[in-house]
Amino acid sequence: MAQLQEEGFYLARLHQTSDSFWIEPGPRITLDTVIFENTGPLSPQMLYRTFPVHPGQVLTTERLKAGLEQLARHYAEAGYPLMRVRIARLDLHQRKPDRLILVLQIEPGPRLYLDHILLRGAKRTQPDFVARVLGLRKGMWLRPFHPERMVRRLEATGLFRRVELPELYLSSDTTAVLVVPLEEAALGTFDLLLGYVPEARSLIGSGHLKLQHVQGAGRRLEVQLMRLPGSVSRFRLEAGDPFFLGWPLELRVAFAGRQQDSTYNQQHYRLTLGYHMSSGLELIGFWRREATQPGIAGVQLLSGQAPIGHSTAHLAGMGISLQPFDPSVTVAQGLLLNFQAERGTKLLTRRVRTPTGDTLRSHQRLQQHRLEASVRFYQPLASRLLFVGGGDLHVLQADLYEASDLYRLGGARSLRGYDEEQFAGHRTARLLFEVHWLLHFPSYAFAFLDLGYVATPPGTLETAQTAWYPGYGLGVQWQTRAGLLNLSYALNPKESWLDGRLHLQLALGL
Repeated sequence: MAQLQEEGFYLARLHQTSDSFWIEPGPRITLDTVIFENTGPLSPQMLYRTFPVHPGQVLTTERLKAGLEQLARHYAEAGYPLMRVRIARLDLHQRKPDRLILVLQIEPGPRLYLDHILLRGAKRTQPDFVARVLGLRKGMWLRPFHPERMVRRLEATGLFRRVELPELYLSSDTTAVLVVPLEEAALGTFDLLLGYVPEARSLIGSGHLKLQHVQGAGRRLEVQLMRLPGSVSRFRLEAGDPFFLGWPLELRVAFAGRQQDSTYNQQHYRLTLGYHMSSGLELIGFWRREATQPGIAGVQLLSGQAPIGHSTAHLAGMGISLQPFDPSVTVAQGLLLNFQAERGTKLLTRRVRTPTGDTLRSHQRLQQHRLEASVRFYQPLASRLLFVGGGDLHVLQADLYEASDLYRLGGARSLRGYDEEQFAGHRTARLLFEVHWLLHFPSYAFAFLDLGYVATPPGTLETAQTAWYPGYGLGVQWQTRAGLLNLSYALNPKESWLDGRLHLQLALGL
């Protein structure tokens, strides 16, 4: 009987005699008309178009429930989250006994304005920060009110381990308190990355301290120190505020330094302003200053000139970034994108030898154009399989190329299977393909394939060259009590299986 009624045979009857029974299904009943009464701010025509049950369809319990939920969402998005709907009448049509007339009476309720935000479970997060992420302010009309979208916005910050659907509690007839249950993620992480170089029989590594929710306002602070082969070291310091002076602008200030053995040392200063849109898209504008000083090896004349000179470059540019979710927090299907383009001038002073054998200082004003892009694509293949694909592209176009200008490729964070920063070029690219077998999030085993491309201009090395470099390997990421452990073994086709690169990364939660 229940199955017959789900199929629209509402008038089915069970007949029984002393020795048998049978079911008389009767006519199949479908919907004829839906009538909305007292629709308030929304037009009946719009409700007709979006109501999921149409004339001629069977009005099952599930379809009716879905329709009522759809109406509630429409009114909540219109700023009436307290809307109520009840079935005023559900009768057979007088002239069409196999058709139903459904009358829904709607009570839109009052407009609601935000009194304040209350965070349930938070220890350091400021309500003002959550309000800015959600685009709300005190006294604002709660329109649209979309709890699922609010959860997605907060999760996309990567600052919370868990966010539940927000709830509304009336503080007066027209004001409400928004209660957001959430659980904060760790204040930050300390990453320790170690690698082993077989040829040099030495360890390399880096330490990366990342504080991501300073003062409960989403401010970030990063400090990174890297020790690379060949007496190369790098240092980076970056601080950022997602709502600078309360405006919807993210301000980031960064300093980076590089010591390239005895060839040169370099300092970068960078100022970035970003505007976050509700879709997860960020519009970026930035200015950068770069200063380079040659070392002992950099001032020695080769082919009549010093390979590295004293230089100061000023560059400005724009870009876009799309990150609707944080892959370290959730497993999701989607696209991450980052694109930046910049241009500027470089003032270069270096020693050159004249045809007469004298040594002079040459002054040049050079133009530089840079383009950098990265993309990651996440696609579930099965219940426990996740495909990750993407690529990175770096392009430099300049009047003159120095070794200090080039992009570096190779190592655990770029082209796996090769030494850290083994390759340098004015055009580099990497394609990556990974398959993750999820164990229990965030733990997974993975196999990867990298394909790197490097184009080196003439003059910076002995000869110009263009080449492709494949790398591949296996690894595992495992959640331990101490933190997140990532262990991988990477190879390239030119070396034996025993000469691979072993990389160990441990992220400790603070």
